[in-house]
Amino acid sequence: MVKKSGSEKVWIYSIKGTQNIKNYVLPFFAKYLVPYSSKYKSDIFSDFCYIINKLDENKKKTMAKEELIELIKLVYLMNPEGKGKQRKRTLEEIIDIINEKE
Repeated sequence: MVKKSGSEKVWIYSIKGTQNIKNYVLPFFAKYLVPYSSKYKSDIFSDFCYIINKLDENKKKTMAKEELIELIKLVYLMNPEGKGKQRKRTLEEIIDIINEKE
């Protein structure tokens, strides 16, 4: 835990890595948040779980191009343009970059 810069009264707890997210965050959300969430939020959580599990399964292997594109499309759907930070590249630019690296 670290103090939030510019605000001495706010602490930030952060974790890194798909394994930690899978072991700590997903079970907590599944138990305490999803049962009380809307269908839309539950679907987003389900997509997030799918992405985390796929990343965790493939952390020691090379992911197939089609799988990578599928995950990136899901990520872009979860956080559409205009909500929070703007993405550096569009979905189409990312897919073009992946397809160029054959």
